[in-house]
Amino acid sequence: MNILSTNLQGVRDGRKQEWIRGLKTSHGVHFLCIQETKIRESSSFSFGQMWGRSLFHMAAVDSVGRSGGLASLWNLTVFSCCEVVRERHFLCVCGFLVPSGNRLNVVNVYAPNDANARRGLWSDLIQLRNSRQGQWVFAGDFNDVRHPEERKNSEYVAANADAFNDFILAAALQEFDMGGAKFTYISDRGDKLSKIDRVLVCIGFMESWPGTVLTALDKLYSDHRPLLLSTTPSDFGHIPFRFYNSWLEKHGFVDFVVSKCNQFSFNGPGDLALATKLKWLKNRIKEWVVADKRRTEGLYSLQRSRVNNLEALAEVRVLSQAELDQRMEAKQFLADMDELKQQDARQKSRIRWAIHGDENSGFFHATVNANLSSNRINGIFIDDEWVTNPISIKQHFYEFYSQLFAEPMLNRPPIHSTPAGYLSHEDGVSLTRPFSLTEIKDAVWECDGDRAPGPDGFNFKFLKRCWGGGAEGLLKAL
Repeated sequence: MNILSTNLQGVRDGRKQEWIRGLKTSHGVHFLCIQETKIRESSSFSFGQMWGRSLFHMAAVDSVGRSGGLASLWNLTVFSCCEVVRERHFLCVCGFLVPSGNRLNVVNVYAPNDANARRGLWSDLIQLRNSRQGQWVFAGDFNDVRHPEERKNSEYVAANADAFNDFILAAALQEFDMGGAKFTYISDRGDKLSKIDRVLVCIGFMESWPGTVLTALDKLYSDHRPLLLSTTPSDFGHIPFRFYNSWLEKHGFVDFVVSKCNQFSFNGPGDLALATKLKWLKNRIKEWVVADKRRTEGLYSLQRSRVNNLEALAEVRVLSQAELDQRMEAKQFLADMDELKQQDARQKSRIRWAIHGDENSGFFHATVNANLSSNRINGIFIDDEWVTNPISIKQHFYEFYSQLFAEPMLNRPPIHSTPAGYLSHEDGVSLTRPFSLTEIKDAVWECDGDRAPGPDGFNFKFLKRCWGGGAEGLLKAL
């Protein structure tokens, strides 16, 4: 589900309505959070001008005079509302996602300017968070920053930042890395900037959609940048094909690969044929692995049930020899399958505790997904423009590293030195020329008689006596 959050500072301007409707349509927004509507009676205002022609439901919090006001709009085919919680500074819409049935709570937040009032709001939001089940998304204008670098030319109050960070920690919320801009608010004069608009999610949301992208869009008719939370990841192409060593130990796998390689035929250049064959073989291996996994999981469950039944039967009576053999065969099958699973775990994680059979907890997987989300490249600045197109990003990285590893000097300086010594042609040929009998004789005669005695009394004195018989005698002695 794609969520758009924006502080409009009044929604009656027709230009703002057209702008938000264009963002909603172009980015496929399913849930819209608006802060500072500045409408006392929201029921009298037509929010459909911002949404468009598709069906939607909405909930609103009226402003106090010309201060505040919240509105949340959502697509009926994607999100179904069950409950709405309204307070002056937040609007919580509780429901579930229609396609998956997952329970989701979206909180539209507009924090007050007063620091003490904000701390009271943090307590209310924590109480709201703990009172209901499901996944959580907090989006809006929080009027607070977390770190000093999130303010520029404006006052940073450490106590307020600490209170805000304590709220995020107590509510067990996470924050996606924001692309598109560093700050979300800029003053009218353009000299003060800050990051006070945010989207915070629970760990379960980040685990369910680790490829979520948070982007700060361009601002046109507001001092705040709209924030787009998109759960549709960018397609950077196929992920690398991972071959597990345990497959080689599966019965019939090697024969299957060999037979498929022999079946493949292609007419074309050799390099294209190799690439096509590897891609085709990869898909065939995937099909075989899926089918084998389905088959082995069924056998694993069957053998596990057989062991449990036999052990339960052993508590009642003595098992026969055939039943004992069945139990041993089943346990051996389970042990072999567990060993293959451990091999895959070692190859996947490459960590020590996988060798000892430790299992990764749900918190570990949530942390891994959070790290994947924070390390994911959702976009980059190219010539001061935020680019999210995977093809453009790949091309930019390629050009960068091509220049980085390019030859920096086209004309290298020559080496001026005195001529180095080298072997003549005759000396070089002599290094590979076979030894002559004369050279062998001279080497043998230079050795002392008893320096290197051989087995059975064979020594150099004996070899010298054999030399008198000529080359044939020497060869016979050797």
